[in-house]
Amino acid sequence: MNFRMLKEQVLDLVYPDALYCICCGKVIDSTRPYRLCNECRREIRWATGRTCRKCGKLLSENNPGDICFSCREHAHIFDMGFTCCEYGQLPRSIVFALKYHGRTDIGRTVGTVMHDRMEALRRETGLMYDLILPVPMHPEKERIRGYNQASVIGKHFARLEDMPFRPDVLLRSRNTAPLRGMTPEERRQILSGVMTLRNAEAIRNRDVLLIDDIYTTGATVDGAAEVLLAGGARQVYVLTFAAGADVVKSE
Repeated sequence: MNFRMLKEQVLDLVYPDALYCICCGKVIDSTRPYRLCNECRREIRWATGRTCRKCGKLLSENNPGDICFSCREHAHIFDMGFTCCEYGQLPRSIVFALKYHGRTDIGRTVGTVMHDRMEALRRETGLMYDLILPVPMHPEKERIRGYNQASVIGKHFARLEDMPFRPDVLLRSRNTAPLRGMTPEERRQILSGVMTLRNAEAIRNRDVLLIDDIYTTGATVDGAAEVLLAGGARQVYVLTFAAGADVVKSE
């Protein structure tokens, strides 16, 4: 048994599926979907309403169109994106626990949420893809954290999907500064040329689904999609747990 498996078993003992809400910590039982209490599940804005036909984020009430304000201003390289909920306070607490507090058990729950979302989308659109890739972290950053949260999510998601999972295809070859607080233009500049394709044969003439935790401006997944499409992928789709709100850029 390796260290990672041992760590997951310890987490399962400390945070069993049917004990605490992953948002507020309230005691729950096994009947609660996604390890969420009733109140937290109701508070999350799930992507069940109108969504952007390009990136998949929920459209705001004051947006009468079928594309979000951000996608109107910035063209994207990936073909189509999907998400599970809007990135508010509760999804933020879930993502932060996974990314910064060592709660890899939450990655499995998020993977289940994303699988259910794709099941619904398949019934609506017939969407299909050939393999699943996580958005990569720089190796040094992954070494410090101990894992790539996109890989933790993607591995469980792919198991539920019964699809190939290939964390070895993309490499983040340059360690960049944290992107929080940067404008879309700044993100695109700093992420230019960051992704490298390590295995073109794996994606050639295939439809690829990229997995990540959060979608904000789309700069990260665009960087990955650009490399994948240049390497021969037919289409690149994006699936995230949460996406930012649809807001008008202030003048």
